[in-house]
Amino acid sequence: MSKKNKKPFSQRLCETLDIPVGTFGKISFIEAVGNRELCVDGCEGLVTYTDDLVILILCDGLLTVRGSGLELRSFSGGRVSVSGVISNICYGEEGRVADDG
Repeated sequence: MSKKNKKPFSQRLCETLDIPVGTFGKISFIEAVGNRELCVDGCEGLVTYTDDLVILILCDGLLTVRGSGLELRSFSGGRVSVSGVISNICYGEEGRVADDG
């Protein structure tokens, strides 16, 4: 297994012991409520915020949200709530690259 695809030790330990992922390290949690609201725990910053694009820096990657009428309802203590009509959610660097085109 290449180092790039290797799971972090904490994740492997949680899977082996059958305990919740994130117990021993930082991890983000993302919850979608239909296509109208997104709640995210583990947010460390904001890259882009417009009414059709929100890009968040999470403790374990980037999260890109596309849609219309997007609005940050709250942003406190690493927890973010985004509302509006959500058409696309992309996790990882690919979402940021897709912003160019």
